[in-house]
Amino acid sequence: MTSGFVAAIAVAVFFSNFFLAALPISQKRRVSQGEPFRSFRILDEKLTLLADQQSSLKKALAAGRVNSPTRSLASGSVKTILTQMNSTVCGIAHIANGLEHLYQRHRQPFAVRTFRILHRGAETVQREIRSMRAPMPHDLNLAQNRLDKDIVALIVQFQAVSAGSTGTHCQPRAHICCQPKRSQDVLPGAQVACKWLCVQNPHACAGILGPRIPQSSRGVD
Repeated sequence: MTSGFVAAIAVAVFFSNFFLAALPISQKRRVSQGEPFRSFRILDEKLTLLADQQSSLKKALAAGRVNSPTRSLASGSVKTILTQMNSTVCGIAHIANGLEHLYQRHRQPFAVRTFRILHRGAETVQREIRSMRAPMPHDLNLAQNRLDKDIVALIVQFQAVSAGSTGTHCQPRAHICCQPKRSQDVLPGAQVACKWLCVQNPHACAGILGPRIPQSSRGVD
C-alpha cells in the first residue's frame, strides 16, 4: 500500500535515541548505517495499519455505533477504534522524531526537515483523533473529513520520500542517497520529496544519506 513495503518482513524494534545512546560507538555506527530503511519498513506497516483502522472507523460511524467504548475493535466501536488509531499514530510520531534527531547529529538539514514534517503531520493526526474521542464533536462528519485529510497528507508525505528506495541497487562502496527533487517535480500534496540514487562521494548527497554498500553486497541492507 505504501511504496511497496507492505510485503516486507516485520521489524520489531525501533532504535530510539535512548537505545542509541546506550550502545558502544561501533554498534551505533552499524545501527545508523541501516537507516532510514529500517524505520521505513516500520513506518510503512504502521501507516498501512492506520489506513485499515481509518476504514473501520468510517464503517462504525456509518453504522451509528458511537457510544460503545467497551466493545472490541471488531465490533466497530468508534471510541475503541480511535484509541487504536491514536496508539498507531503515536508510534509513527516517535519514529519520525527519532529520525529527525538522528540526522541532526549527522548534520543533514534536508533529512531533518523531512522527518520533522512527518513528525508534525503525525501530531496533527493525533490532535484530530483526540478531538473525536471524548466528548464526541457535534459535527462528526466535519471531524471525520478533517481526520481523513490529515491521514492522507501523512501517507503522501511518507510516499514522497520513501518511493523508489527499495528499487535502488548500488554498486559496492557506493552510498545510497535521496536527492531533493526540484519544486516542480514534487507531487501535489507532498511538502518535500526526493529521488533515490547512488553516489560515490557522500558529500555529493544533498538530501538523505543512506547506508554505504559494503564490498560483499549489491543491495540495500
